[in-house]
Amino acid sequence: MGKILGQAIFGSEQAVFEQVEKNIDDLVANSVDWSACASKEQLQAAREGKLGLRFFDRDVPEEWLKDVKGKRVLCLAGAGGLQAPLLACAGAEVTVIDISDKMLDKDREIAERENLRIEIVKGNMCDLSMFGDCSFDYILNPPSLMYIPRLSVVFKECYRVLAEGGALLMMAPSPINYVCDYVEDEDGGYYKAVHRMPFCSREHDDSDWIEYGHSMEEYLGGLIACGFVINGYVECQMEDITELHFMTRAIKSR
Repeated sequence: MGKILGQAIFGSEQAVFEQVEKNIDDLVANSVDWSACASKEQLQAAREGKLGLRFFDRDVPEEWLKDVKGKRVLCLAGAGGLQAPLLACAGAEVTVIDISDKMLDKDREIAERENLRIEIVKGNMCDLSMFGDCSFDYILNPPSLMYIPRLSVVFKECYRVLAEGGALLMMAPSPINYVCDYVEDEDGGYYKAVHRMPFCSREHDDSDWIEYGHSMEEYLGGLIACGFVINGYVECQMEDITELHFMTRAIKSR
């Protein structure tokens, strides 16, 4: 992040992404659960043609990645030693780009240990200028768009670097995660809708954590506006009633 990124990133956003990078690095250093690497059993299963990618407590639908062998796959903001190694074991030509060196180190370690060919790139998902047009058949984007102020920048770059007919698999938190706050009372507390979308955590507290809540119009409408055709949608409801996530598959149609 030391160099100036492409014109897609405004100067004011540079400081945001530097803070996000630090926040993610700190979480990885503290072994947050979502930074866990693929197990040997998962890697072996992928080698045997049984690729399994989890989306919280649900699997990525098998038909979304059924022909991944030999395909060019970009793990977008997808470092951490999980998706990239599994896809490489499944026979894909994998590139991973991430803002966090500590997350990328996990992919480096597994790639070396398992003798996997993974191209590892330090960068920002808003600027894919290091990749040419139509460079990938698939883009896999695990939950990370909540760190991006303007989704349209990411979607336009994804559309550009995807080959015609290529698929973007995107995972993100639903707006309900940001609309509600928890209110404690004598009956045990309740959730109350208090925030409007779009949401920015910095407008509500003075901590170093930065996160953005986006509307479904920004997500799905933004994909459609770029030319994507959405042909898959899955939701994942966690135990906390406001923790709802979704996954969508969008195809570059032209």
